[in-house]
Amino acid sequence: MKQIAKLGLTLMVYTAIAGLLLGFIYTKTKPRIEEQERLAQKEALISVMPEEAKFFDEITLPDSTIVFVGYKDSSKSEAVGFASIGMKYGFSSNVKVMVGILPDFTLTGIRVLSQNETPGLGTHVVDDWFQKQFAGKSIEQLKVDKDGGDIKSITGATISSRTVTGAVEAVVKKLMDNKDALPLPSEVEDEVRTQQMFRASRLD
Repeated sequence: MKQIAKLGLTLMVYTAIAGLLLGFIYTKTKPRIEEQERLAQKEALISVMPEEAKFFDEITLPDSTIVFVGYKDSSKSEAVGFASIGMKYGFSSNVKVMVGILPDFTLTGIRVLSQNETPGLGTHVVDDWFQKQFAGKSIEQLKVDKDGGDIKSITGATISSRTVTGAVEAVVKKLMDNKDALPLPSEVEDEVRTQQMFRASRLD
């Protein structure tokens, strides 16, 4: 009986020590991990914005979504692109994507920020060939080929392909629905309004 009690006490001490060590390691590594994530997000932002975007700002939509705005000069008088982060659950994980958009809501590019899909299959969503095909697409084209769209699916990873495509589409739609909150050039606002009226008439 005494041996069982002694063993239980020993295990409790070891567990407590392990917990303290894990907490200490987490406290020390958390700032480094957060800094790495911040740098990765900054790099992704620059990669999906138009080349002429040299200065950046942020605006917050009514639902708390953050939108990054790219300007070509320090006066910030003319927005040349927008970017926002989308997230959707895939085959086995949440997939987070940085999405870049021109003022006319054409895609400039995407960058997968994080994912934990099936190794050798869904993880190919980070491949250049898959991500680069989004550039130049409009919202009407944002479906995978198996669903009649223009995005080529990854062999053996249709769900992961749909997930990224769906996350991108959701970002574009959200920005289009909140276009009044974006600093769009006046001529683009008129064009977007005309396009939306045309889309609505086709749905009627």
